[in-house]
Amino acid sequence: MKLIQAPDRGIAVVGAGYYKVLKAGEEVEQAVKLWGNPLIGNDRQFDVWKAIALQGTSA
Repeated sequence: MKLIQAPDRGIAVVGAGYYKVLKAGEEVEQAVKLWGNPLIGNDRQFDVWKAIALQGTSA
């Protein structure tokens, strides 16, 4: 599981076949404690990371 973040997408947790956008506040605070600081990228990178987590590929 990893946290990902983009300016227009917020913060989400991704893993093999898993994607969930986190609500600001306690949900993000607890996720950071579990999985560390998010990977920060632009919107395109965020979409690629999401696709890889859900589909195993970005194409």
